[in-house]
Amino acid sequence: MGAGMRVRRLLLLSFLLLPRLSQAQDLSFLAGMTDSVDTGQSSYAWQIDLRYTFADPFALSASWINEGHFDDHHRDGFATRLWGRLPLIERRFVVAFGAGVYRYFDTQTRPGGSHANVHGWAPVYGLTGTWYTTTPWFALFGINHIHPAGDIDSTQYLLGAGYRFGKEPGDRMHASPAAPGSPPPKTTGLEVMPFLGMTVHNDLESRHGLAGGVEFRKGISRHFDGTLSWISEDNGEEIRRDGLGSQIWFVDAFLGRRLTLGVGAGLYAFYDRFRPAGGGGDPFDVAGLLSLTTSWRFSDRWFTRINWNRVATDNDRDSDIFVLGVGYRWVE
Repeated sequence: MGAGMRVRRLLLLSFLLLPRLSQAQDLSFLAGMTDSVDTGQSSYAWQIDLRYTFADPFALSASWINEGHFDDHHRDGFATRLWGRLPLIERRFVVAFGAGVYRYFDTQTRPGGSHANVHGWAPVYGLTGTWYTTTPWFALFGINHIHPAGDIDSTQYLLGAGYRFGKEPGDRMHASPAAPGSPPPKTTGLEVMPFLGMTVHNDLESRHGLAGGVEFRKGISRHFDGTLSWISEDNGEEIRRDGLGSQIWFVDAFLGRRLTLGVGAGLYAFYDRFRPAGGGGDPFDVAGLLSLTTSWRFSDRWFTRINWNRVATDNDRDSDIFVLGVGYRWVE
């Protein structure tokens, strides 16, 4: 096993153990610009970040980073980083330095006007400065540097704001009527949710179309869910797929367990209507599926959920699936 693989597995394992050890969780959104000396160009950038503070002065984060659009590169991906924190000014201002791994998805231009969906791993480094107010809200700036082998280097300069979720003993604050005491052993229970939205082909034109399906979600433990989803995509051109997605999710609940956040990974087995049987190629295929989710529980039983799924293929037909659904849950 290579050193890079060992580091990736260690960071992933550490992140999965964090909810039980963390003192606070910071959720933030940042936006700004990306600069690449390799291309000589600049573009927009944005980032969603969930950071767990544990064993002060250390923290671990999971981030989705969008590096913007250069002439020959449209790149984004998922990063996990370990941070060292330096509190200043009576702990109101915190400087942090981080390093970790970045799983990227790069839509690259090819001769003749075609494209390629290139996937890879890269080291990612970060610097942040965060100003904490007397409320749960905070402001921050961030700098990322991404240094892949065989792809372009880039640096992001970002500004943003976020919300700090503190520990709520027994989850009594804003508690659901179904959970007045100690937290339940599972975050999710059993859920069923139909959903509808759009699929976007990760090509140079970002051609989009309709997506829909139904998701069955079951809590495995307090911080793990499993899902089975029927997914249908149709952008009227190359993305015409129907299939079954299966994923394992890391999840956490906040605000009295009304808000949930999660990241999932798994496989998507589908029938490809763009390549029918007898048309040159097997119509059945399997792709990777990496997803982000958030849900809000209106009551003990009803909720709404947003899913963002990244389909990672081996034939340059990656897609993003953005869906919204309303579902019913059985509390276990």
